[in-house]
Amino acid sequence: MGRPVSGAGVAVPAPPRSPYRTLLTSSGFARVFVAGLGSIAGSSIAGICLIWLVFAETGSALDVGLLGTAQVAGGILFSVFGGTLVDRYDRRRLMILADLSRAAAMAVVVAVLALVGFDLPTVLGAAFVVGAFTTVFQPAEQSVIPALVPAALVADANGLVRSSRSALQFVGASVAGVLIVTVGATIGIAFNAVTFAVSASLLFGMSVASPRRAAGAAGAKAAGYLADLKEGFAWLYRSKGFFQLTISATFFNFCASLVGTFLVFYATEVLHGSALLYALLLAVEVAGTGIGSLLVSRTGGVRRAGRAWVVPYGAASGAVVLALTLVPESGVALAGLFLLGLFGGYAGTAWLTAAQLLVPAEMQGRYFGIDSLGSIAIIPASQIGGAFLIAAYGVREAYLATAIVWIAAGLFFLVPRALGRLGVRPDGTGQVP
Repeated sequence: MGRPVSGAGVAVPAPPRSPYRTLLTSSGFARVFVAGLGSIAGSSIAGICLIWLVFAETGSALDVGLLGTAQVAGGILFSVFGGTLVDRYDRRRLMILADLSRAAAMAVVVAVLALVGFDLPTVLGAAFVVGAFTTVFQPAEQSVIPALVPAALVADANGLVRSSRSALQFVGASVAGVLIVTVGATIGIAFNAVTFAVSASLLFGMSVASPRRAAGAAGAKAAGYLADLKEGFAWLYRSKGFFQLTISATFFNFCASLVGTFLVFYATEVLHGSALLYALLLAVEVAGTGIGSLLVSRTGGVRRAGRAWVVPYGAASGAVVLALTLVPESGVALAGLFLLGLFGGYAGTAWLTAAQLLVPAEMQGRYFGIDSLGSIAIIPASQIGGAFLIAAYGVREAYLATAIVWIAAGLFFLVPRALGRLGVRPDGTGQVP
């Protein structure tokens, strides 16, 4: 087909093809994209339903904290193990196994609720299983995306994935609030079991290259599991920029987890709202996450990925939480949660894209697994510690202390030079100081 021609006979350049359209015409990426959308839709509804279920049945901040801790504990125990498996075995099969396992966990919760009634140990056990297999699924998914799309479109792919999932989380949070006050939380949990199963079925038809299989075909000798694991830790330690980013995530995620875990108490006890207000606060946060994720490729955030991580997810997010404590009003809370989502989405997409482009393909499973361990290991302390803080002093006081720590940590991590220099140049190369 020739180029379009104007009435004067002059050739008119065809409009550039949208990067998102290009991505969605890729069969492999489209399967991962749609499968992820289904899982997130179910998880966003079930997550809120589970929190509200525990809150309504027990009324205990400690039990709500234990719910989050159970999922994180599964992630901590399986993160490095799962990441190393991702570099050793077929990533597609690991993603399918993770989806089926999470579907089974949610199905067990539904069955117990229907046949026996509320049982906290069952809910906590299911949360543990979901957390464990999520830390297998996520490194695999993050590692296959750069193998499915051109390097120039990785930032757009991440932005599309994160923004679309945030949009579904926005809808899911609202739907969860409606479900809770109409038909009950059990339906939302059942929906999540179905979406995990659908995600697994979509991934059956995907084909993706395996770095370990390619190395074997080239005659490289396969190392043992422990040797692979040791190599992953050594690589991250030598890569000072990524190492410092992982350490900073420990502090930032501590604060973000405390604020997010106990948002239900802030919404009901400080703002005097209902389940609908709580769901709305979560909805505007995920809306902000979607917008922030799309801004990375438009603003060149990957070129200074270290700064794009520290500034918004550090002191700026801490300042937002400080505003929530000083001005406890619904309008301020909605605006503040939107900004928290915006800053987190921008920072997370900049980091993820830089990691996918700079970390060697055969190392990405281990890197994402080890980073996940370093990032989330502190979260149980924030959830349990937050529960005791709230019980002793109240929600506003706990949020105020969190804001101060968050701002201080954000300012501190502006100092390390290697983290500040971490980024990807416009030609696709970069530096891992």
